[in-house]
Amino acid sequence: MSARRIRRLLAALVITAVVTSACVAGTSLPADCASPSVERSATLSGDRLSPQRIDVCKGQKVTVKLDIQQDGDLHFHGYDDQVPETEVHAGQPISFSFDMTRAGQFPIELHSSATEEAEVGILTVYEP
Repeated sequence: MSARRIRRLLAALVITAVVTSACVAGTSLPADCASPSVERSATLSGDRLSPQRIDVCKGQKVTVKLDIQQDGDLHFHGYDDQVPETEVHAGQPISFSFDMTRAGQFPIELHSSATEEAEVGILTVYEP
């Protein structure tokens, strides 16, 4: 088993443990938390999303629209079952739609030739 695969497996186990042991509660929920579906937009440039956090609420159907300025494979940890690792290309916008079934904070990673893997942002799913 490759070192990269082992790191991914360990990261997935740690994230699963954190997510199952805690939820994100907050006094400042997104303003559209009561909406059944929401849309978020961000730009992937280099090794960062802008904005770096995507905030949504559990129970929502979310569409994430990304302006891509960096080639690589994008991955939403914790939502692998709905959004598998996807190849993205600079200059080609992409959208992901999925249901927020788990509350917590989930790293968004980019795997590229420039950086083997880099956390580019966080998907925060609040418990309403």
